[in-house]
Amino acid sequence: MQQGPIPRREVDVRGPGGALYALARRAGVRAMGAELVFASLPGRMRASLVGEWRQAGPAQRFAYLAGGALILAGLAHLAAWLVAGGAWQGPVSFRKPATFGVSFGLTTITVAWITGRLRVTGRTRWLLLGPLAAADATEVAWVAVQRWRGVASHFNFATTLDTALFLVGGAAIAVTVTVIVAVTVLAFTRMQAAPSMAVAIRAGLLILLVAQGVGGWMIGHGVGPASDGVTQGLTTVGPAGVMKVPHAVAMHAIQVLPALAWLLSFAALPERRRVGLVWAASVGYGALVAVSVAQTAAGRAPFDLGVATAALSLAGVALLGTAFVAALLALRHPAAST
Repeated sequence: MQQGPIPRREVDVRGPGGALYALARRAGVRAMGAELVFASLPGRMRASLVGEWRQAGPAQRFAYLAGGALILAGLAHLAAWLVAGGAWQGPVSFRKPATFGVSFGLTTITVAWITGRLRVTGRTRWLLLGPLAAADATEVAWVAVQRWRGVASHFNFATTLDTALFLVGGAAIAVTVTVIVAVTVLAFTRMQAAPSMAVAIRAGLLILLVAQGVGGWMIGHGVGPASDGVTQGLTTVGPAGVMKVPHAVAMHAIQVLPALAWLLSFAALPERRRVGLVWAASVGYGALVAVSVAQTAAGRAPFDLGVATAALSLAGVALLGTAFVAALLALRHPAAST
């Protein structure tokens, strides 16, 4: 019996799947109705990433470009260190502009990406991302300028200019923290994402706030001695508590946890299973941050672990590692693309 043509289903190109559909058509991906057939899982992942840019609003794109520029500035300082040499550690080193550029760039891009999953207006995104990008750029520019001047950036009150730049850096980080707090509140009240991604974003933001808290702890710990002329040990608690370690560890949960949820979105797993894996990774990451903070507060070196902290560290690594291994194994059976 002869059948008539299969009716075409219209796809709303303005919706979340529409941009991916349009992108797939441009890329020559075959489609039947609204059901897409991708040649490979890597192709679907690339389409997902490109789709983020295509669906982004003006404020998000501005922040993406600003964050990318900061990452490039950080990598340029890394390259300068590799070519010119010099100290990597210490108050005057290439480490600060390199790590600040990469870290603040990633944070700017990630927060911009998160705002795309919030039920907010374009104006609100500008109010969040405009100040964030400006503040993060100011922070990176400050440490870079001081490095090329050959003087310390933090806790430097040697001249009026050094003091002014330190205060400008403090004001910039205050803006960054304010935006992150605002985005965190919105993530708990106006989130529009799959449950697994929502858990990843919320946990990552809470841990990022811990990083900001440790940063404030560092400033408060070092300002007094620096004002009295002390130049060493300004970010060290007791004999060996390195405050930079918990700050750095907590900074990047906001990339690690959503990355896990994104990988899981391509796997043929029920959403309940995805949520469980993201929760396991979040608890594991939180355990590592807790150990790092406890070690610092006790004045102990990062790997000078006692029995309890060693056990908690192993549990954290096991939970985080198991979640990622499970995600990678699950990708052997990708979810159907629709």
